[in-house]
Amino acid sequence: MKIKFKHSLFIFFITVQFVFGWGKTGHRIVGEIAENYLTKNSKLQIKKLIGHHDLSRISNWADEIKSNPKWDHAWDWHYCTIPDGENYEKGKHKGQAVEKVLDFTKTLKSKKSTKEDKVIALKFLVHLIGDLHQPLHVGNGTDRGGNDVKVKWFGEATNLHNVWDTRLINLQELSYTEYSNYLLLNIDYSLIREWQGANILEFINESKELRKRCYEFKDSDLSWDYFYNNKELLEKRLIQGGVRLSGEINRIFK
Repeated sequence: MKIKFKHSLFIFFITVQFVFGWGKTGHRIVGEIAENYLTKNSKLQIKKLIGHHDLSRISNWADEIKSNPKWDHAWDWHYCTIPDGENYEKGKHKGQAVEKVLDFTKTLKSKKSTKEDKVIALKFLVHLIGDLHQPLHVGNGTDRGGNDVKVKWFGEATNLHNVWDTRLINLQELSYTEYSNYLLLNIDYSLIREWQGANILEFINESKELRKRCYEFKDSDLSWDYFYNNKELLEKRLIQGGVRLSGEINRIFK
């Protein structure tokens, strides 16, 4: 019995490890940035659902519920897979993030949806749009989104996926509000409408192309060089995730 338990625990660990997107700070940054570009009506409709319109506050709920057995079926909702040289095709490879974003959008738009269903849909939508802007959440189908790529981060053993989820962000030792304010200082306002108009296939294809840069290193002991080579990309994806989240929500509640 002990052996089976340990084996099951190991399988659970490696599965959950794969589907975590941006770390808590990253998801809160995406929610905080989106907040700046919501319309008045969007804020009103969100407030009717959850009592406030602070998207950063609900941005990690979809990860937090993974400890609840009732949500075991949602383990593969946080990513999609597009192998190199292929285009996205529903159901061909692992990961349901694209379909779930579309489903939750329909739920929020439908007058027949219950308030409870809409609250869940909103929480997932905030989270999944953030996930899909993390390049390794559009996996190549060979290494579990970089989880199988063992590296060190300033000498500490980890994997490439974790570096992108949390380590690059946490290295700067900023709270999510500090980081959001920092990013908004340099935002190119001429791109806001363009980014808000992007559909899900556009930004997953971006992640597919950008993920190549995540693997560009010679020494697996990653440190300052890797950080500086990827800081601009990291921050652009956080900004785009927030702006595009606002665009999707504004269309839902137009």
